[in-house]
Amino acid sequence: MPTRQTSAPSRKERTGIDRLYKRVGKRKVSWYYQHPGGSSETLGTAALGDKKAILEAERSAKRKALDIQQGVVVAGSVTELIERFRDEVAPTHYRDQSKDGLAVRTGTYANLIKFFGAMRPMALKTVHGYQYLDARAKAGAPAKANKELSLMSTISHYAVRWGLMEANPFTDMMQNRTEKDVRTISRSQIVRFYLWSLKQSPGYQVLGCAGMFTYLTGFRAAEVRPFHVAGLQRDGVRVVSAKRKMGEDEVSKLREWSPRLRAVVARAKEAHSASRLYLFANAKGAPYSKSGWGSVWTDAMFDWIASLDREVAAALAAKREWEVLYRAARKTGAHIAPYEGYKLTDHRAYFALSDVRPAAITTKLRNRTDDAYDFAAHANPATTHRHYDRRTERRAKATE
Repeated sequence: MPTRQTSAPSRKERTGIDRLYKRVGKRKVSWYYQHPGGSSETLGTAALGDKKAILEAERSAKRKALDIQQGVVVAGSVTELIERFRDEVAPTHYRDQSKDGLAVRTGTYANLIKFFGAMRPMALKTVHGYQYLDARAKAGAPAKANKELSLMSTISHYAVRWGLMEANPFTDMMQNRTEKDVRTISRSQIVRFYLWSLKQSPGYQVLGCAGMFTYLTGFRAAEVRPFHVAGLQRDGVRVVSAKRKMGEDEVSKLREWSPRLRAVVARAKEAHSASRLYLFANAKGAPYSKSGWGSVWTDAMFDWIASLDREVAAALAAKREWEVLYRAARKTGAHIAPYEGYKLTDHRAYFALSDVRPAAITTKLRNRTDDAYDFAAHANPATTHRHYDRRTERRAKATE
């Protein structure tokens, strides 16, 4: 008796690469390589309907098929090398797979491709690395150039493993010398902004509470922006460290309740008209993106500093007049000159949320609190002193 077919058969398709075939099944799409001996090997799979995953799986499978056939990847340029790293390595190499993290790396890839892209991997030399550092420094990004070349060095390590380069030419290089732009702020700045925000709109109240919350907990800005209300526990405020290297164990940070911390959390909750999953959510109840937070924070800082400084108040009024003209010009299609406004970040009262954590750690160190290093939560105490200690006076007792 013939058996009845209960499901649609899978479909086999050619891919344009010898011995590599695509199979479309009921739930997934797969690519498999047919070896000369008759055995087959699956080189990539993706869920049916996920266009992005299918495209990435197909690209990866084709590269692996070329590996099998020729022993090395046929990479005509550094562009292909960078793209392979982006598609095959970066998704597991970097812990930060957030939208912001991906955007930063995408920009870095673009800058590297713009400079190195047309070259062949074997032709890369150390001098090319120094040329890149010089070119980016002249473009006004010396510090960013150091980070970008560091990524290129990581990519080159994989290129050596893949047989595309004999050695990594970008190791042990002198990086661009940069001046550290350190903003030291005081507790009074944070408190004044916090108290001002409580009398403003709910959106500004959330920002003020976030600033004070960061000072009291010492959490990173990347831990505060998406802080989930599940972290408000009986014994204190808990969060998983947002900064750790791939493969390192998670570090949970707990800040025991204090009367002020309870008050700040309560006021942050009161700023929302309805219950939220995130303590410092936006108007839609979702956590702010990094860019979204930066935009709203700048607006709040402008309004706050304008309440303290007449010059800033005049600049804010001029900015609002320009915005009215700009909106009117957009409706009519007229041209309007771009706004050349006041540089708020140079004002002595200005601070960013990322400036609050160093201020909190500095207070702990200045007060010689016994839990200062647990508060900073760095794996190496030297990091605490190198990057977060902003004390300008070192006080000690006499030897005798």
